[in-house]
Parts: sequence; C-alpha cells; structure tokens
Amino acid sequence: MTRSTTLYKAVLLSIFIAPLPAFAMQSDTTNVLLLAITLGGFSFFNLLLNGLFYFTGKYHSRDFAKMHTLIAIIPAVIALFIALIYFDSAGAIWMNIGVIIVSVGLSLLPLQLNLSATKAPTKNSALIIALAAIALLIAAFYVTPIAVFAIACAHVALISQDDIKVKFLSLSTLAIGYGYLGYWAYQIIQYS
Repeated sequence: MTRSTTLYKAVLLSIFIAPLPAFAMQSDTTNVLLLAITLGGFSFFNLLLNGLFYFTGKYHSRDFAKMHTLIAIIPAVIALFIALIYFDSAGAIWMNIGVIIVSVGLSLLPLQLNLSATKAPTKNSALIIALAAIALLIAAFYVTPIAVFAIACAHVALISQDDIKVKFLSLSTLAIGYGYLGYWAYQIIQYS
C-alpha cells in the first residue's frame, strides 16, 4: 500500500466521521434520512467514478478494482456502525440496513466490471482522469464533500502516468482539494 493510498483512506475516514454530532438528534426518522442521503450521495459519486475508471481502462487491472472496492466499502461499514449505535428502534435499524446493503452492492461493482474490462488504459487515460478531477473539484466548491472524489481521481491520475501535464494537473488538484477540505474541517471545528 502506498503512502498516497493511506493518506486517501485517512482523509476519507475523517470526512465521514466529521458529521457524527449531527446524528445525535432525537428523531429516528431524521437520522434515517440523514444517513440515507449521505450514503446515497457517496454511492452516486462512486458510480460516476466506476464509469470513469471503466471507460478509461483502469479496471483492466484486478488490483486496482480490488483497491477501489475496499475503499468504497468503508463508508458502508461506518454507516453500519452508526446505525447500530445511534438508532433505538428496530424499524430504523432495518431501514438503514437496507440502504447499507444497496451501498455495499454498488461498492462491489468494480470487481464485476473487472471481469468484463477488455479495454486497457491508453496514453490519454490519465489525462481524462485528471480533467475529471478538476471538474469534480469545481463541483466541490458548491458541495464540499465532492472534493474527496476529486482528490481520489487526482491520486489515480498522478500514479498512472509520467507526463508532466498530467502531473501538474494532478498535483494542482491535490493541493487545492486538500487545502479546501482542510479549510472546511477548520470551519466545522470552529463553529461546532
């Protein structure tokens, strides 16, 4: 496991743990909706990454598909622990278990895509992923947690090719993305 993968996992984990005080509300219905929206949003953007990585040939590598699957399952596991800890009624737990099962199923999609991936990465694959990272970073200025996906794409583009353009785009995206997430975390801590 590389240093950037470990760093990516740490940032991803801290992003999903940051809103935990919001789960201290009294209403199970509100908590169920909050958990479903959070996990559903993650699953939606993970599906976008699945499509991006499939069409750029990254799933040609079984190791890449396994790593993406392992990282994608982390939010579902965190959501399972949250559901078991914070919810009192059986109905709320079962509703969340249903959302979590769907999220796990979508997280396992890279392994299935790896079986049908016939296209190998091209010389432009890393550039396409770097441009997608920039697009996600722009979207993150409207919805901050999307920066996690921009950072993930930038890391993949950075390790995929030695082209100076791709490296510059990836490193710029990483610097801005980490800075922006750091500022967001600072604001959360400051006003909590």
